[in-house]
Amino acid sequence: MTTTTDYKFWVSLSTRKFDHKPDRETEVGKLRFQRIYTDVDGFAEGIAKGYCYAPIFTSATFGMTDKTDANFCYSSFVSIDIDHTQVDMNTMVDGLVYKPTLSYTSCSNGENGKYSYRLIYCFNDEINSNGEYANYVHTLLAANQIPIDDIDKRSIKASQYYNGNGCGNIDLSISNIIYDKIDLIDYYKDYISNISNESINITHIHTHPTIMTYDDTFKDKQFEADYWSMKMENILVKYLDVYPNIEHTPLPEVSDDTPYIMFPADYIEIRRYWTSKDSGRAIKLKDKEGRRRKLFINGIIRRMINPGITFDNLLYNLLYELVYYVTNYDAENIIDKREIYNITRSVMKADLSRSDGMKGTSRKFMVNPNYCAKYGVSRKKARVIASKSISGNRIGELYDCSKTDKENLELMKQQGLEISLVTLKRWRKENGIVKYKKNVS
Repeated sequence: MTTTTDYKFWVSLSTRKFDHKPDRETEVGKLRFQRIYTDVDGFAEGIAKGYCYAPIFTSATFGMTDKTDANFCYSSFVSIDIDHTQVDMNTMVDGLVYKPTLSYTSCSNGENGKYSYRLIYCFNDEINSNGEYANYVHTLLAANQIPIDDIDKRSIKASQYYNGNGCGNIDLSISNIIYDKIDLIDYYKDYISNISNESINITHIHTHPTIMTYDDTFKDKQFEADYWSMKMENILVKYLDVYPNIEHTPLPEVSDDTPYIMFPADYIEIRRYWTSKDSGRAIKLKDKEGRRRKLFINGIIRRMINPGITFDNLLYNLLYELVYYVTNYDAENIIDKREIYNITRSVMKADLSRSDGMKGTSRKFMVNPNYCAKYGVSRKKARVIASKSISGNRIGELYDCSKTDKENLELMKQQGLEISLVTLKRWRKENGIVKYKKNVS
């Protein structure tokens, strides 16, 4: 989470503002919304002027009949409607562990001696489905220990709209705290079953996260003591030979005479960005470039590469990530050892089954560095040699001497190998197959 005024997002605001609570019978049904791009202060100003608001839907402008679950597109915020409670807004907010980005009292606040207000949490990440939105409502309730009975149950629906408060009695508070999904990962889970993009069943509700046992604590007491007392760079040096720094799926061993190494089907790696293609230094992630999310994702990748990785090993690896691939230079919010520790705990608790889509790569092979060293060729030249060799091997697997060149080309195309007639003729010549055999009747 960060506290910043440098945050903008899309929200749907009503085209009309109200100096009273819109009448459900005569005014609500006629509401129309349009998309605007604003910051937190602009959003708060719109609410205080009496504009209604909602998330983003498929159309940039829409009416109430189009504001449906099926048309929900995404939301950059979660809005929780605290309805008719005994606790006033400021007392509630002061006691929350995870404070809202902004909060405001509704038009009905104070009626019958009860308090009504809304807590709005803005995110750097988009919430992209009805189910995810509902889960984040419950996640925030669980994280803040807010009873489900204290909220209007319509808060669970992503397609819900909310009235502003232009009645002149608004109490509005802005913290400018912007959340990342990772900040709430200790509480996030599927709280609601049978959710689809068309409708949300709000009857299947669980108010407490499942308790599970994870490897999320130090195993080596000396490493724990060193981690909290030593400088980052000194920790990395001392434990360099203790905790492996594996950044990709183990590759098969090949001869130095083979110009390429083929990737396994489930290959996964941590991708880096460099100042040049084949050499140079890594480009470090800066503030506002998703540093925390990248650290979390790279932690997930490390667990997928090595499912048995210990907490200590992963913590060391993420500290290595911070020092060599992330920078705190000129950052508003420093990532320190405490935050690396918390990210590591979150990674160790994460469900890896949700990350299966990260496996695999569009690349089929990599250049064998030992081949380059042995034959004194550049990586670029070795890549050309490797591509030709792999293509030739594939042609050899599929080539049928009893078929014509045209027939072979069609057969290879069906198997996912598309080459030209010239390439096939060249391959035949290089392999001593001057003419294909004709069928004898």
